[in-house]
Amino acid sequence: MARAGAAHVDGTEQDGAANPLVGGEEQGAGQVLSFRSGGPPFELAFAAPHPWARRAEHVVQRHDAPGFAQPPPGAFSSWSWDRVHMALAAGEPFSGRAVGCGGVRDVLPGDVAPAMAEAKVSCLPLAREVGCRAAAAAGGGQGRNFIVSPLSFHAALALVADGARGKTQRELLGFLGSPSLAELHRSATTRLVARLRHLPQTSFACGVWVDRGHALTPEFMDAASSRYAAVAEPADFATQPEQARERVNAFVSDATKGLIRDVLPPNSVRSSTVVVLANAVYFKGRWSLPFHPWATFHAPFHPLDGGAVRAPFMTTDIPFERHVAAFPGFTALKLPYKNDGDGVPQAAFYMLLLLPDSNGALKLADLYDMAVTTPEFIKKHTPAAKSPVRRLMVPKFKFSFKFEAKSDMQKLGVTQAFLGGDFAGMVTGGDGLVIAGVYHQATIEVDELGTVAAASTAVAMMQQGGRSRPPVDFVADRPFLFAVVEELTGAVLFLGHVVNPLAE
Repeated sequence: MARAGAAHVDGTEQDGAANPLVGGEEQGAGQVLSFRSGGPPFELAFAAPHPWARRAEHVVQRHDAPGFAQPPPGAFSSWSWDRVHMALAAGEPFSGRAVGCGGVRDVLPGDVAPAMAEAKVSCLPLAREVGCRAAAAAGGGQGRNFIVSPLSFHAALALVADGARGKTQRELLGFLGSPSLAELHRSATTRLVARLRHLPQTSFACGVWVDRGHALTPEFMDAASSRYAAVAEPADFATQPEQARERVNAFVSDATKGLIRDVLPPNSVRSSTVVVLANAVYFKGRWSLPFHPWATFHAPFHPLDGGAVRAPFMTTDIPFERHVAAFPGFTALKLPYKNDGDGVPQAAFYMLLLLPDSNGALKLADLYDMAVTTPEFIKKHTPAAKSPVRRLMVPKFKFSFKFEAKSDMQKLGVTQAFLGGDFAGMVTGGDGLVIAGVYHQATIEVDELGTVAAASTAVAMMQQGGRSRPPVDFVADRPFLFAVVEELTGAVLFLGHVVNPLAE
């Protein structure tokens, strides 16, 4: 969940976002974090010294249970997945600290227990570890907005794991929190991916590009197609790596409606590249109760550094009720999204904001830790009823974040795939492949009408030994050894050294 000062926003009302948003809230999905309300009206003034925006967490949840006005119990925020195993959502289209979010999942009343059991198989752990590391590296740990899509990240690595074998696969499965490939296939994230393609608010696209000199195995092609509806295409990595990179980026750009145009940065694809896997997640949701643009005004927002910036705040001056609740040290607000499913509940999304109290008793980081370490924290703090609100101010925001996760993944135990992996299940002769880079990019925009968000993860793989290295000089102007070796057997035919090339 969000850390101190973080705000969570949800869209629970089932109304996807088929209609365009005027600056809508672009966000990667998230999970639900609502709170029970009751008692006197609450004053939600995000203009106070509440640095929620910096680490606000957006949580979106969806379910397919007809007749349920509220999402089923047990939702989780993007960051809480790792520790809050009982979160219902198993894959979160987006997760973010400041504006990120976590999770979406279909859950029927009888699926609550299985959902909680599968929570640990989802991608919040890696979003937490990799995402937090990336944010800290980019902004000193507190000065940079951050968003990541655990679902996109998880789906990309799950597909890579499908083509891995032996120790390489075991490390990837461990990183994804799954004991076996079969369990990974049954995970909520995998099932969610299939659902996203058929919802009016969301879309998911996946592609695999393989060098013309290599061939994908039939088993891998079947897995990519059946589980992720992936399209497989040949590419001229060997002779035209830059054009191939542009093709992948164009695929992602089209799938995200132009929100993500360069998931693969320059030089990420080289002549030694053999395979590139990429996916894209898109979310667009309209508020069930939109804000009026004419009511938006500028007011001070107080970042963690103690200063103040003037930010545009969405508000309403009409007395109303919202899903809001006050808890020791923080207040929670849930903002539902509309359902564009022709009256049929196809999915329920909402954004959740968690706002630490202005007295500073509960820090943003502390609130975050509570959310990710306390069992059922989100479930216990999900508002089931509306309460009157005196004042409501939520800042508009829009930002993107990108990072390369290779070094972070290695620190978390995935080494074989980067040093000398076994990908015989992906490409014929794939035991010589290594992952050259894991690239992730996510973006979100929140405004008076709703939210729009997108994310993409791309994995570039190349032949071992084909990775670029600094130029090396070899000037044999001093004594050296030499050997004549037969390559296939390794037999040494001759061995010697030279101390003076002029001496006979």
